[in-house]
Amino acid sequence: MLFLVLVCLSLLAVEGWSSYSSRNTYLREANTSTVNMARALSDHAEASLDLVDTILSDVSERFHAGELGRDRQRFHGFLISMTQRTSSLQGLFLFDAEGRWVLNSLPENAPVSNNADREYFIYHRTHPGRAAHVGNPVRSRSSGVWVLPVSQRLDNPDGSFAGVALATVRIDFFKEFYESFDIGNDGTIFLALDSGVFVVRRPFRQADIGVDMSSGPVFKLWKKLGQPTGSAVMVARIDQVERLYTYRHLRRYPLLIAVALSKQEVLARWRTSTIIAATGTLVLLAVLLWLGTRMIGQMMQRSRLQCELRDAKTALEANNAALQLLALSDGLTGLANRRHFDASLDVEFKRAMRDGSPLALVMFDVDYFKKFNDHRGHVEGDAALQMVARAMLAGQRRPGDLAARFGGEEFAMLLPDTDLDGALAVAESIRAAIAALAFPHGASPLRILTVSAGAHSLTPQRGGHPHALIEAADRGLYRAKAEGRNGVGAAPLEDETVSAAQT
Repeated sequence: MLFLVLVCLSLLAVEGWSSYSSRNTYLREANTSTVNMARALSDHAEASLDLVDTILSDVSERFHAGELGRDRQRFHGFLISMTQRTSSLQGLFLFDAEGRWVLNSLPENAPVSNNADREYFIYHRTHPGRAAHVGNPVRSRSSGVWVLPVSQRLDNPDGSFAGVALATVRIDFFKEFYESFDIGNDGTIFLALDSGVFVVRRPFRQADIGVDMSSGPVFKLWKKLGQPTGSAVMVARIDQVERLYTYRHLRRYPLLIAVALSKQEVLARWRTSTIIAATGTLVLLAVLLWLGTRMIGQMMQRSRLQCELRDAKTALEANNAALQLLALSDGLTGLANRRHFDASLDVEFKRAMRDGSPLALVMFDVDYFKKFNDHRGHVEGDAALQMVARAMLAGQRRPGDLAARFGGEEFAMLLPDTDLDGALAVAESIRAAIAALAFPHGASPLRILTVSAGAHSLTPQRGGHPHALIEAADRGLYRAKAEGRNGVGAAPLEDETVSAAQT
C-alpha cells in the first residue's frame, strides 16, 4: 500500500514539475520574443531617424552654402523630392530667426505660419550647436496630423541664431510598422521620449500621444537598472494588464522603445496543455489505484499460504543481522569499530606482555562536536567524522597500527611497539593534519574543526588490564581539553606510578 501511495505521489510530483518547467519555458520563450522584437523595433526607429538626420544635415549644408539665396526654386524642389522619396517624412521646413516659414516642401500656395512658440524652436534658439534635436510630438499646423519633430539649428556666418531646419516624421509611419507585429490582443508596443512622453503606442489611441508616462513601470525599471535594455513582468498603469515587458533605449536618440506580451495570453496554451495532462494523469492514477487495490488483495490472500517461507526468511534475516553485528568495521567512517578495537587491544596487550615491549594508545575527540551538529546539522556532522577518519587512516604509519572509531566523536589509534614520544608524535601529526584541512566550524573559537588528543604508553605486566591504558590515554585527552583544546596531552607523571601499581 505504501509503494502504491509512493507511485501515485511520484506521478503527481513528476506531472507538477513538468507543468512548472513548461510554464517557465513559455515565459522564457516569450521573453526571448520580446527581446528580439525590441531590438528590431529600436533598429527600425534608429535607422529611420538616421535617415531623417542625414536629410536635415544636407538641408543645413545647402542653407549655409547660400543655395536659398542663389536658387530658391531648386532648393524648394529638393525639399519636395526628399519628402516624397522618404516614406517616414510628412514635411521639411526652414524657419528664420523669428520663426517665420522661409521655405518648405509644401505647395507654393500653402498657408504661412509662425512656429516661434514650438518647443524645438525655443530649444535651438537657446542652445548653440547643430546636433539633431527630437522634440515632443505635435499636431502639424500645415496638415493637422500628428508628427514627431526632428530639427537642427541654423547659424549666421557670425555664429548667431539664423533659424531652424525641421523634419516632421509621421506618427502613422511608426503606427503602421508596429501593427505588422503579432503581439496578441493584449500586447503592446510603445515609443516614448526619455522624458516619458508617449510618441506612439499600440493599441493606438490619439489620446495617448503626448501623455507623460514617466512614472509608469517601464520608466521606473529603466531608471532603476540604468541599463540600455531590460526585461520584467509588470502591470501597466495605463490599462492595468500584467505583461512581460522588454525595453530598449536607442543608441543615438533620446527615445525608448518597449514591447510587451500579455502574461495571460502567453500562458494560455500552457494552461490548456496542463489541464489536458492533469486530466490524463488523474485517469492514470485512478487506474493504478484500482489495479493496486486488487493486487494488494491478492497478495494478502497469498501471504496466508506463505507463513513458513516468511518464518524462514525471518530466521535468515536474524542470522544476517547477527553476522552484521560481528562485522569489524564502522559503517560511517570505514575505520575499525569498537568491537574490533577491543579485540585488537586485548591481543596486543597480551603480546606486549609476552615480549616486554611497549604498547601505546592515542585517544582523539572532536572539539565542540555537539555544537557543530547543532550548528551545521547531522549530515555535515557525518562528513566531519569521515574527514577525521581519513586523516587517521593517513596517520597509520605501520601495518600493525590500528585506527578505530571508539564511539560517537571519539577515535583511537593503537600503536604496538611504540613509546610515549612516538605516540605523541603520531597524535600531533594527525591533529595538525586535521587542523590544516580548515574544515569550517562556526561554533568553535578557532572557526575550524579541530581535535584534542591524549596519549599514553606502557609496558604491560602480569596481572595488568588493558583498561589501564585506555584510562591513562583518556586522562591525557582531558588534559589537552583543559589546556584549551586543539592540542595533544599526556597523562600526568603520577599516572605512571598509578599504572605501575595497577600492573
